[in-house]
Amino acid sequence: MGRTVSSASGYAPEDDEFDPRIDDFVSKERNYTHFDLPLSEARRDGISFTANDICAHSFWPLLAYDSIERRAKKDENGDTIFVEKARPIKFAAHLDAALLEWYTKALSENYEAWLRDQAFSSSILAYRSGVGDNISHAKSLFDEIRERGECTAIAVDISGFFDNIRHVVLLEAAKTVLKCSRLPEHHFKVFDRMTRFSWVESDALKARLGDQYGRRGRICNAQQFREKIRPNGASLVQENSDAFGIPQGTPLSGLYANMSMLRVDREMHELASGMGGSYRRYSDDIAFIVPGIVDPDQIVNNLEAILNSVGLELSTHKTETSHFSLVEKCQVSNRPFQYLGFTFDGQRVLIRQSSLSRYYSKMHNGVRAKVRAAITRGVAREEIFLRELFRRYTHFGKSRNFPRYAYRASRVLEAPEIRFQMRNHMQAFKAALRYYLDRAYG
Repeated sequence: MGRTVSSASGYAPEDDEFDPRIDDFVSKERNYTHFDLPLSEARRDGISFTANDICAHSFWPLLAYDSIERRAKKDENGDTIFVEKARPIKFAAHLDAALLEWYTKALSENYEAWLRDQAFSSSILAYRSGVGDNISHAKSLFDEIRERGECTAIAVDISGFFDNIRHVVLLEAAKTVLKCSRLPEHHFKVFDRMTRFSWVESDALKARLGDQYGRRGRICNAQQFREKIRPNGASLVQENSDAFGIPQGTPLSGLYANMSMLRVDREMHELASGMGGSYRRYSDDIAFIVPGIVDPDQIVNNLEAILNSVGLELSTHKTETSHFSLVEKCQVSNRPFQYLGFTFDGQRVLIRQSSLSRYYSKMHNGVRAKVRAAITRGVAREEIFLRELFRRYTHFGKSRNFPRYAYRASRVLEAPEIRFQMRNHMQAFKAALRYYLDRAYG
């Protein structure tokens, strides 16, 4: 094990692999504040670890916070309402993340080597390098629906996926992938830290440290950690004592999640194939395409049973079924099928309305925050630096932003209707900018 660190699968998407479903919840920035100092890019890129290094390594607690996602949905009257969903994120200290990133790349090679011999290899879509992104996966599924003509598409969601992964299931999967009856010491060290993980809530940390928390560099040194964060009788450090759950937000989380599903993936692929259909899993999102004569309940009931056997459950209220048929040689559906942030009705592919609403909400929040910061610092209206706002929220910006993502989706999916959905984003951006500037400066 003598490799150097590079971007681990499922950890930091490349610039052209923006996915609005997960992009806010992966570590992209290297200069965040944690219990240790940030690593320079040169050091991070050149770092490597031996088995002895891993065994001797002491991990800092993870930092935890809830990422709040605002989603649009229809109420009982068909009106659009907005609900907030909290996603718990726990991220590692800089050197810990570098170790986990390096380890993930090494373990991924074992996982991919094992997976190559499995019939269901192409069914596992997330947290893998070289297998495409959510746009290409959506295109593959929609193309299959078009080719089949008359068929049924089923989408299901695993409830609390990362939080409920059984450690014994993950341990057996790790031994399967590594082809061993007992995990070597350095592998078990990482497994132990990922299952018996410790963390500190960011809000509690801010309350304890006050103004010191937001300073650049590191939160505290080792002595301050012992005195202020983990003093006897008043420790902020929590530890997972359950026999299930792994943190979501570390470089290894995605790969471990995939490994925990080995049995489920195999059995569901066999079930779907036996019915003349197909099976796909993108993290906790599962999709089946089956002939129209197949009873969807049979698929869902079988999936629910196998998930229950490994300690997982379906989000039954999120299960959706769409029936596609041919009417005068045109494919139609009884309801648009939602998959990986897109909808398909047999004719058109669109970005989900909730994704668009979330983008516009973030745009307004970002513009408002920029203007407020300028006011606080005494910056004149005409001197506000707006380039970052253009880069983040318009098609003139960086490759990994929502408009660029939408334009690329329109191209890859051959769906000009997606570009049409974005036709007013520049006007909306300029209107938001004028509104907050006028309100602040008059």
